[in-house]
Amino acid sequence: MLLSQGKHGQSTSQKEVLLILLLGVLIREAFSFWTGHPSDFELWVRLGYAFTHGGDPYGILPPVPGLSFSSTFSEQNTATIAYLPFWPLVTGLMYATYSLIGFGNRFAYYFLLKQPVIAGDVGLAYLLYSYVSAKQPRRSSWVLMFWLLSPFMIIISGIWGMFDSIAMAFVMISVMSTSRAKSALCTGLAIFAKSVPIIYAVPIAMKRERDLVWSALAIGLVVLFSAIVFQVMRWPFPSFGSSLVSAAGRGGESMSVWDSLFYFTNLGFLQPSTAPDFYRLLGFVWIPLVGGFTLVAFKRFRFDTDYGIVQSLLVVTLVFLIFRARVTEQYAIYLFALSAIDVAVWNPKRKKTLLLMMAVALIYLISNNYFLIRFLSPINPNFLQIESALSQSIGPIRYALNFLAGTLFTLLNVWYLVAILRR
Repeated sequence: MLLSQGKHGQSTSQKEVLLILLLGVLIREAFSFWTGHPSDFELWVRLGYAFTHGGDPYGILPPVPGLSFSSTFSEQNTATIAYLPFWPLVTGLMYATYSLIGFGNRFAYYFLLKQPVIAGDVGLAYLLYSYVSAKQPRRSSWVLMFWLLSPFMIIISGIWGMFDSIAMAFVMISVMSTSRAKSALCTGLAIFAKSVPIIYAVPIAMKRERDLVWSALAIGLVVLFSAIVFQVMRWPFPSFGSSLVSAAGRGGESMSVWDSLFYFTNLGFLQPSTAPDFYRLLGFVWIPLVGGFTLVAFKRFRFDTDYGIVQSLLVVTLVFLIFRARVTEQYAIYLFALSAIDVAVWNPKRKKTLLLMMAVALIYLISNNYFLIRFLSPINPNFLQIESALSQSIGPIRYALNFLAGTLFTLLNVWYLVAILRR
C-alpha cells in the first residue's frame, strides 16, 4: 500500500492521495468545456479540424464554422502554430473522437481538447509526489496539494488549455528513470511534445561525460518522429522550419524584465522600431547562455546524482527564463515543478522564494489576460469589447502592473540562480 507522511508526521494513505488527485481533476474539469484562451485554444480548435481534413497545420488556419469562437487573429498575429507535430496529432485525435461522439456540440469538442492537457497536469502532479515520496515522505502530500490546488496551475491547464505539463511529465519520467535508454527516449518525447525541454537534453541524458551519445539520441528521436509524421502527412517542411525559427527568437510582451522594451515603447520613451531590432538580437542570446550554464552546472553539481541533476535542471531553466526575449506564463511550469522538488527534498528554506515567484507569476497572468475575462471567450463573444473598454480606462495601470510583475519575476529568478550556484 502506498504510504507517505503528512506535514506533522501522520501517514497519508493511498485513499487520501486518490482523493487529492480526484479533487484536482474535478476542479480542472469544471472549467474545461466553457473556458479557453482566445488565441491559443482557438488555434487548437482549428488545428484539430485542419489535421483531420488534410490541411497544413503550419500554414494559415482558417476559422471552423460552428466550432470557432474567437477572431482575434490578424496579419501581424496569424493563425498558425510553431510546435513540433506532437500537438497536431493530439488535436487531430480529439477532433476524430468528437466526430464520433460529439453530437455536433462545440462544447463537447472543447471538453475533449482539454482532456490531454488535464491528464498531463494531474499526471505531472503524481510524478512529483512519487519522486518526493521516495526521498522525503513527510513532504510528499504538500507537493501534491501544492500542484493540484494552485490557482496558477489550474488556470494554465484547466482554463487556458496549455499543454506544457505534458512535456514536463516526460521530463520527470526521464529524471526518475534508471535506464539510460528509457531516459533518452522520454527526453526525446518531452522535446517532441514541446520544444522547450531541449534545454534539458544534455543534463538528463549525459550522466557521465562519455554519455553525450544519449543526448544526441534524445534529439535524434525528435528529428525521426517529426520526419515520419511530415512524410506520412505530406506537410511542407519549409513553413514548419520558418515557424520554429521565428518562435525561438520571438519577442514581445514578456513575463520578464524584457517587458521593459514593450512598456517604455508604449510610454513613448523608445521608438517603435527600437524594440523589434533589439528583440532580434536578444531573441537567440539564451541559446549560447543555456549551453554555457549547462557546462557550469556540470562542473558544479555533476549529473550523476539526484541532487546534481535537479539543481542542474534548475540552473538551465532559470537561465532560459532570465535571458529569453519572450517569457510566457506557461514557461513557469518547468521552473515551479523543479523548484517544488528542490524545496520538498533538499532546500525547504527556499519555499518562500518559490511561493513568491508563483504569486508574482499569478499577478502577471491575471493582469496580462485582462483579469481573466478573455478566458470567457468561448461563451462571451463580446469579450473584445470588454477588453477594449478596460484598456481605455485602466490601460496604463495594467501595462505598469505587467512590467513590474515581469521585472520582479526576473529578479527572483536571478536571486534563485545565485542561491543555487553559491550553495
